[in-house]
Amino acid sequence: MPGTCIGFPTGRDVVVEDATANVELTEAWREFGNSGGGWENEGGWAAADGTYSTLLPGKQVVWLFNDTWLGPVNDDESLGDSPGLVNNSAVLGGRDGLPDLTITGGTRDDPTSLAGPLWQWNGDGIVDDGKLQVFEYEQGPTDDPPPFNFAWIGTTLVTFDKDFDIDAVTTVPMDGDVAWGVDVVRCGQFLYIYGVESVWLDKHMHVARTRVGHLADIDSWTYFTGETWTSDPGASARVAREMGASYSVTPVEGKWVLTTSDSLLGDTIYVSVADSPTGPFDGRQAVYVAPEAHSGEGLYAPYNIAAHPAISKPGTLTISYNVNASGGLDVIKRNANFNRPRFVDIHLITQ
Repeated sequence: MPGTCIGFPTGRDVVVEDATANVELTEAWREFGNSGGGWENEGGWAAADGTYSTLLPGKQVVWLFNDTWLGPVNDDESLGDSPGLVNNSAVLGGRDGLPDLTITGGTRDDPTSLAGPLWQWNGDGIVDDGKLQVFEYEQGPTDDPPPFNFAWIGTTLVTFDKDFDIDAVTTVPMDGDVAWGVDVVRCGQFLYIYGVESVWLDKHMHVARTRVGHLADIDSWTYFTGETWTSDPGASARVAREMGASYSVTPVEGKWVLTTSDSLLGDTIYVSVADSPTGPFDGRQAVYVAPEAHSGEGLYAPYNIAAHPAISKPGTLTISYNVNASGGLDVIKRNANFNRPRFVDIHLITQ
């Protein structure tokens, strides 16, 4: 089953058979946004990007989002003239992942970002030491032309209590310009933490790890050098190149399945299978072309690839990607679907 780490290779190969749109999940989020995000005042989740997920105690799925547009949504799926916006949010779902309830900071009449007042976007999250812990990327404005007039300026790990209040905030290293936390994977006694290093026209994968129960103990992390593990974050090696700004690595039948876009906002999702969590992730296979990229609507897609093993069926790895409008808020205001996640099922066979 995707996401189940058996800790050692089985000797069998994992092969991608094909990839198909998951219409059920995509339409469930569309309806959730149109109906008010689970809030009686219809002011909850309307559209967002990010789209990470993790399993909470009790087998409830929590979804983690970045910039989140708030309702109500009009009958023609447009947003109001001045829609609410928070920089990060969560949505509770059932064991099947279908969305139920929007979670933000503040109140439903005056919602705020879940992770605090800074301009922060979520990375991946995981329950460790009994609490939900989520990577947050602080952003700051730049002089670049919109819509890319921002830059990452720091990473923290935010620990939430059971009521989604902030319990602790821990600073994460930035050595080598690596943004840690695009994916976090549990395998046996270890948590593997994946990072991305952005350079001119390219992005690189990095890998760190720590023991289960110690994610927030940053001093316990070790970093893969290409040959061994070290406590020096500056010695972290580039493991793979041509990565998306976020990507996922998922254990499947003793193998490790990478899902990513390319580094330059192309139209394609790729898969690579490795024998270990550190790769090598060679032989990348193109599996899905995002139709939104060719819609003529000026949309960016796919980006923010994220795998969702907790809701994946046997033989299938469900992933999501995000869609956004090059025309910015004015375009999204006309159609909330221009900033809602899409879902894809990657069908895998072992042989």
